[in-house]
Amino acid sequence: MIAADQPQCFPDNVFVRVSSRQDGTVLDRAVGVHNPEIVTNRTRFCDEQGVSYGDVVYQRIMYDDQQTYDHIADVDESRTCKHIDEVAADALVTSTKGVGLLLPVADCVATVLYDVKTGHLALAHLGRHSTVANLMPKLLAHMCDLGSNVADIIIWMAPAVKQEHYRMDYFDLSDSPEWRKYCKQRDGGFYLDLQGYNYARAVECGVLPGNIHVSPVDTTIDSNYFSHSQGDTSGRFAVLAMIKG
Repeated sequence: MIAADQPQCFPDNVFVRVSSRQDGTVLDRAVGVHNPEIVTNRTRFCDEQGVSYGDVVYQRIMYDDQQTYDHIADVDESRTCKHIDEVAADALVTSTKGVGLLLPVADCVATVLYDVKTGHLALAHLGRHSTVANLMPKLLAHMCDLGSNVADIIIWMAPAVKQEHYRMDYFDLSDSPEWRKYCKQRDGGFYLDLQGYNYARAVECGVLPGNIHVSPVDTTIDSNYFSHSQGDTSGRFAVLAMIKG
């Protein structure tokens, strides 16, 4: 864990930590999502933060033709690892104190949202698929359904790939008005600004710009973090979020 890379924007009752390469990978699909050695890495990281792995909800991101990439799951103590292995969802939401949310990532934008008034905490996986599916505004709408006012929500985007290094050979939405500012075409490819796009969607929904915080760390050039695009196909770091009990 890199101390300088931890968020400073949340109130004292909200605990958010991001692991680094030195903490070991928290996901390796090649050996199985819940391989004992990988679970040991997750457990050790949580223990070092004073959190029991049994008290966290492990968020699993699914990629297949049936996915819509905008699935939001409300979770509580019954969904923690002491009861079940995982919850498949693109975003998790809880208001239960002492229940952690744990997401493995390696380039995608792990994003923590917290409502300082209602006490709802969310952890979203804002990769390309979920960003295109507009998970950010859908998640904010869901939090409003739970009683939130978007003006009370703080957002932090964890270390992730930056536009300069997020290249795609094609992008179907490059000419769409909402993506035009966040998709640059050069060198025969398309470069996407996931942070910028999601920032804009959040502001459109009413989140105060001063309440949105984006980590400056680019996972593709910072060797402290796993980066799928740079060849770390079996390595993931973790973002852990919890409302203190």
